[in-house]
Amino acid sequence: MPCPARILSPVFIILWLGVWAQQKLPLYTKRCPVKTIAYEQGLTDNSVTGVITDEGGFTWVSTAGGIQRYNGYVLQPVTPVVAGDTLRINYPVFFLKASDNALLIGYREGVLRFASETNSFTKVIDRTTADTAHLHSLMPLKETAEGLWCFDETKGVVLYRGRGAFHGATPLVVDATIANLIRTEDYFITRKLVACNRNYIFIRQSPNKILEIDTDTHLSKQLEYSDSLITGLECNDDKLFVSSSKSITVRDIGTGLITRRFPIKWISDDPNVTRSSLGLSSDGHLLVSEEGRLFEFDTSGVCHKEIVSLDRDPLLNTGYIQIVYEDPFRRIWLLTNSDIKRIENAETPFSYLIYPNGQSHFIRSLYYDNTDKTLLAGVFLGPIELYDSSGRPLWQMPLTDKRCTSPVAIERIRDRRYLVITAGNGWFLLNSATRQLQPVDPGHSIEIRNNSYWNNLQRIDDSTLLFSTRSNVFSCRARMDNIRVLSGLLPDSVVNSYTLSCFLRSSDGSLWAATQSRMVLRLDRTGIVHRIAIPENYIRTIAEDGMGRIWIGSESGIFIIDGTGRLLRHLSRQSGLLNDIIYALLPADSSHNSFFASTKFGLSFISADGVIKNYPRELGLQENEFNTLSCARSADGRLFFGGINGITAFFPNELSVPGDSSKISVMRFAVNDSAYNSFGGSWASDTIRLPYDHEHLQFDLGATGLLNPNEYLYRYRLQGFDRSWQTTTQPTGIRYILQPGTYWLDITCSPVLYSTRSLERRIMIVISPPWWQTWWFMLATVALAVLLIFGVSFFILRQRYLWKLRKLAVDQQLVRERERISRELHDNIGTQLSYISNSIDWLLETPDAFNKEEEKDRLAAVNDTARSLVVDLRETIWAMKKEFILLDEFADKLKLYLQSQTSIQPQMETVVTEDIQKKYTFSPTEALNIFRICQEAIANSVRHSQAGKICLTILSGKGKEFSFTIEDDGKGFIRQQQYNGHYGLENMTHRASESGATLIIDTGPGKGTRITVCK
Repeated sequence: MPCPARILSPVFIILWLGVWAQQKLPLYTKRCPVKTIAYEQGLTDNSVTGVITDEGGFTWVSTAGGIQRYNGYVLQPVTPVVAGDTLRINYPVFFLKASDNALLIGYREGVLRFASETNSFTKVIDRTTADTAHLHSLMPLKETAEGLWCFDETKGVVLYRGRGAFHGATPLVVDATIANLIRTEDYFITRKLVACNRNYIFIRQSPNKILEIDTDTHLSKQLEYSDSLITGLECNDDKLFVSSSKSITVRDIGTGLITRRFPIKWISDDPNVTRSSLGLSSDGHLLVSEEGRLFEFDTSGVCHKEIVSLDRDPLLNTGYIQIVYEDPFRRIWLLTNSDIKRIENAETPFSYLIYPNGQSHFIRSLYYDNTDKTLLAGVFLGPIELYDSSGRPLWQMPLTDKRCTSPVAIERIRDRRYLVITAGNGWFLLNSATRQLQPVDPGHSIEIRNNSYWNNLQRIDDSTLLFSTRSNVFSCRARMDNIRVLSGLLPDSVVNSYTLSCFLRSSDGSLWAATQSRMVLRLDRTGIVHRIAIPENYIRTIAEDGMGRIWIGSESGIFIIDGTGRLLRHLSRQSGLLNDIIYALLPADSSHNSFFASTKFGLSFISADGVIKNYPRELGLQENEFNTLSCARSADGRLFFGGINGITAFFPNELSVPGDSSKISVMRFAVNDSAYNSFGGSWASDTIRLPYDHEHLQFDLGATGLLNPNEYLYRYRLQGFDRSWQTTTQPTGIRYILQPGTYWLDITCSPVLYSTRSLERRIMIVISPPWWQTWWFMLATVALAVLLIFGVSFFILRQRYLWKLRKLAVDQQLVRERERISRELHDNIGTQLSYISNSIDWLLETPDAFNKEEEKDRLAAVNDTARSLVVDLRETIWAMKKEFILLDEFADKLKLYLQSQTSIQPQMETVVTEDIQKKYTFSPTEALNIFRICQEAIANSVRHSQAGKICLTILSGKGKEFSFTIEDDGKGFIRQQQYNGHYGLENMTHRASESGATLIIDTGPGKGTRITVCK
């Protein structure tokens, strides 16, 4: 049987070596762009308690003052509108991503669901508590097929059963000690103490215990962590990650075994870490914050990198990180105790090389040794730096020699032997193995010391170097450590009048030398010097491309000329360069047709066809400003540029967008110069509908993704308004004044630095017309106009027809009137005239037949008949000569007649009552008929009724056109249905019927008589 000690000893040794190796492993830094979001960006309260990103790329934050949403530029307040009701939420809430990628927002009265597609809120849980004003928000934990699991401070962990789109109000309370749940931390930031996966919910129950809830079986158990305070939780489907004040612990969920404990002291010098947070990244790494620092672990619990800013500075100089969260767009959000940090979780393709202990980082010269895979850098104030191929310093301190200052060029002579040329301080040989500098006297000491900052060096073959000074370009032979300078290459007669800066020996053997007098000298292979004028320039660098063209970098941009000096192209800021001052040029690839140029404001890439892409400091460069001729290129294509604060190194083929999944969005929307609440229902998906009086629109566009919105190039056009595309990198404050109609806003964008991917979006904007311009109103107006025209036409035609009918009726009435008058004259007046004529004839023919008394009676009768005839004739003429007779005039005529009749009966009392409220007009016939009826009734009352009183009542109005009543208190008579033989009453009935009036006779023996004619 083997000895246990022999078995266990190797195990302990292996474990100890593993721990030692982990403790001793170097911690690399991951440089990422960092943006701070604080009050300047609209943060209303620095007590930030929660964060989540929706499907559209907008990031929501919860603060002590309510909900805000970050659109890439600023934070905007969120005011939910649910079923037309506006919710005022001015306290912290909790966020959860739903199974359909919608947002669940827990607040005091329940849980809201926000759908990015429709830009709308719905209420999915209504908290059935009498007084919610003094409670914390409901915390949604996990959505399952059963319903929504939540944490309620009054009940613990509860399950709201699912019922369609809503969740039931009857919770299932999981057995837990509610008072101890999450109570040692501020309730507002408890989200970091909760973790969920497909089957479990993990929630800190006490400082040293975790409650594990199985959402399938609803069973729970406790997990003990007795060694230290639990400060953060996270999990995937297999492992539970726990951060504490002493370690990062990885537990296998299936077995319950702890597979690793990573001591915090290996990465932190703080002996008392009390604030930590965990989060999983999209690439499967575990993000761990410890106080103010952020680390990247793998899921086995091993730390690999610390995430820092592009300047290698810590993410926080003061304060601490409360919550770490990475969204689907690979953006890390840090909620700190004072602000919000937004980190692009993609390491910059630009490496930043710097000696941490160096006093100066002003890099003047660079040389890459492809044999040793090392990089040498000459600092302007004198030190020499040495890096390996990965950019790590190989020396603990830079090599400093007071004799060797201002190194302007470095070139390899042999293994680990390098020639260092300084500006005015002579030449030196550097032994990189022994870190020694040795002065070299190559001859022509006066000429070689007459050099300056902008002079350069070029290797021609294994033993030949060319270098420039102020006065000439010299050739140099270098064998082993023996270096000898030969005579100048340019004729003295030519260069005596110029001061040289840099030079280039091109592939055809020509020598190109730049002067400080706006002139380039070209010495061809035949020895002839050609002068090429470069206008208004100071030349710092010259390079040759693969097609034999010469690129001249100056302080007025880049001039590209052919082999004869003919200008082919001039590139400047107007062409797209970051700056006109060009410090150095390096070919981008082996074809040498595309170049990178270092400038005063960053790096610029110029393709063979002239397309320019720019790379500013914000992408991780050492600084914006670089240095003259400070550049190098390795055999594997890595480029190095020296600047005022170190070295920038990169592979050109790595300058591609790192998995960006951006979306184009309308970041801010204002209507009539007022911020528009986009959650009110008018904005759904890609459609915005507004009323006609919301015609003044203002947009802020942006891409929501890994990069900042201003790191994209945007093109937009409003079809129906813009004639051409608008291009910008700052698409804010875009204004339109639109008339009612439908418009399409087309937007495209691509990263400024990359062209591999372009985003597109189309948004429909509908400005509804006013109601008087709607199709239904126009249709109704047309229909109404047609009906009106038809009605007017019908009315006119009808009136014409009725006028013809009336005219015909009047003509017929006139004929009848004439006939009636003829009959009247014939039957009434004619009869009375005949009676008068016969009576007179009788008296004249038989004068002796009557005595005086009888003759007198006969003459009196003839006289009465003549008088009656005159009255009848006057009345007939009165009616005939008028076209119409007014009721007032008729009443006056009737009253005069009554007065004339009662004058022969002085003892008879007369009463006249008149109440005319309505104007009425009689036709002549109608007036004569009604007058005859009244005349007959008055005459009968006066002559035959033996009455002592007669009353005339004239009325008009109250449903009657007219009414005439003649009433007496005489003897009356017996009323009959027919009045045959009583010609007066019979004529009255006939005249009333002819006039369309009603005749009413009310009488009886001894009762008097009342006759009414009305209409």
